[in-house]
Amino acid sequence: MNTISLTAAQIRQLVGIAKDALPNESCAFLLGHNDKVAKILPMRNIDESPVTFSIEPAELLHAYNLAESKGMQVIAIFHSHPAKPWPSSTDIKFMEINPVVWIIYSTTESQLKAFVYDDDELIKEIDIIITGVRA
Repeated sequence: MNTISLTAAQIRQLVGIAKDALPNESCAFLLGHNDKVAKILPMRNIDESPVTFSIEPAELLHAYNLAESKGMQVIAIFHSHPAKPWPSSTDIKFMEINPVVWIIYSTTESQLKAFVYDDDELIKEIDIIITGVRA
């Protein structure tokens, strides 16, 4: 995947999720088809940490079951950073085993960036396409 498509309202929702979680990192699953996000599922960061996030296994299972029941897939994982919007070494490790788009929002720089794991480059930044109509 070389892009991910979000509406302006979905971007505002992700920024709100990040700001509501402060001072901790936030996290969410993005469901949809191909590169178009249709639903955002906020998740609870069980680490309750400003520098890491983890999601309860039962909540992960619920997200995948919900996606399947709606005919969608988990197409992206969102979380926030209290620093530049760039994957940490821990993120890169989990990106390799969760090969979906990873979207990071910097709560200090108010920037949103998207990445995919790439065997050659480790990580590759991809474009976020802002669509006018909800997917």
